[in-house]
Amino acid sequence: MSRYILQRLLFMVFSIFGATFLAFSASRLAPGDPLRLMLGEQNLSPEVVAAWEARYGLDKPIPVQYLYYVRNALQGDLGTSYHYVGTPVTEIIGPAIWVTFRWESVTLLLAVLLAVTLGTISAIKQNTWIDTATMSFALLGISLPDFALATFLIVGLALRLDWLPVAGYETPVHYILPAITMATRPTALLTRLVRASMLDVIHQDYMTVARAKGLSERAVIIRHGLRNALLPILTVVGILIGRILSGSFIVETIFNIPGIGRVGVTAVLQRDYPIILGATLTLAAAFLVTTFFVDLLYGVLDPRIRFAEQ
Repeated sequence: MSRYILQRLLFMVFSIFGATFLAFSASRLAPGDPLRLMLGEQNLSPEVVAAWEARYGLDKPIPVQYLYYVRNALQGDLGTSYHYVGTPVTEIIGPAIWVTFRWESVTLLLAVLLAVTLGTISAIKQNTWIDTATMSFALLGISLPDFALATFLIVGLALRLDWLPVAGYETPVHYILPAITMATRPTALLTRLVRASMLDVIHQDYMTVARAKGLSERAVIIRHGLRNALLPILTVVGILIGRILSGSFIVETIFNIPGIGRVGVTAVLQRDYPIILGATLTLAAAFLVTTFFVDLLYGVLDPRIRFAEQ
């Protein structure tokens, strides 16, 4: 088990280096001059522009710039923003990470709870109107893009019915529309997977034995069926966490939530390289750490996996 953990940690390190290098290269090769955007309409001499480039290290080759960035990042220094001159990247990204975590943790919890409930009920009520309605919802949820669903929710619930605020993050109520938007597709996908997995285990021999021992149907489903049915779902949950984080770029921009997604979009438009790299590093690390713990959770839920690794 310890060897497996070490291998995964090494894989995480190389993955983070790869993600930051690709983001670093893409940001440097993309059209647009960050200094021109930062200076605006000011007509500065070439000497002044060269001095600014030297200050931010933009006068050096891209590989050299990347090595400098890695050296500073390993020391905890992610640089300073180009747009917010002199402001450390950590002071901009830190609060944004906390905002994203607050509302997206609600999104993930809502998606998993709804999916497990709906998928289990759909499997138990197979080929009934409940099963048909649940699968119809799942098909609609998978097919509907986030930006389209966000538009429907804003127009219907916020503008016409005036039930919820359109945008912002001041109160928990402000998180309802973005949470519904982000949770719909993961819920739909997980519901179908939970249903299929439950149908595989619901008629297994150990389920029959559990019923023969006199356990109630609820106990059989929860203690024996659901625990085994959720094993194939764990990997998908880990991937969905990364998908939710990446999807926040769109949703946070639509609902004006100052999370890591909107900060990243703004940084791309402003060609603010340090913030772009900081956002990329944060999202890559979050995704890799999440999948790492999901893999470890397999051994907790199924001892056979842990014994096989040993």
